[in-house]
Amino acid sequence: MQSITQKILSRIYGNGRGWCFSQIDFIDLASRSTVDSALKRLASTGTIRRVLRGLYDYPIYSDFLGERLAPNMQQVVSALCRKHGWHVVPDGSTALHLLGLDTQVPARFRYLSSGPNREYVIGNTPLQFSHQKTQHTTIDDRFAATVVQAILGLGQNSITAVHRRQIASLMGDHDARRIVKKTRRVTSWVHDEILRIAEMTEHQQ
Repeated sequence: MQSITQKILSRIYGNGRGWCFSQIDFIDLASRSTVDSALKRLASTGTIRRVLRGLYDYPIYSDFLGERLAPNMQQVVSALCRKHGWHVVPDGSTALHLLGLDTQVPARFRYLSSGPNREYVIGNTPLQFSHQKTQHTTIDDRFAATVVQAILGLGQNSITAVHRRQIASLMGDHDARRIVKKTRRVTSWVHDEILRIAEMTEHQQ
């Protein structure tokens, strides 16, 4: 029979390097205190890495650099959301980066959150959650919400045909139809842009 630590390791290995997690991701295996103790032991041996208090990752190692890579910010965000039950969407500049519309890495990763205001530092990069609830932040589809925030970040008078083609290239026809449906209640000009982008995906098939 596997020990609790072995079961935890099996789940970590199954998710692969780069995965970020907290005790909530193993609560079906044992009590919180037992899981917490096991994670602390694994961190002390270097098998996993402590990212924040109560948050760990299974780090990616770079043979080229000869060191562990910094935690993946999207993995950190997902783990925090699972841990606290938050619903978050990236703000404009972060959304543009995530979709590849802006190749410059943001100086600060910022998310609009259903939870309280929080700020962390991951490596040397600030990660900020700002409480905000609007029709743009309650979309129950991460990709659709990211597209909306990217369009808002570009601005009504600054979005170009190039931007539309770039966003369309990230969508399949099924994605486009789903996003159109999920974003029906957003600001009218944003939804008009999404409809225009969705039409472009049809021509790419």
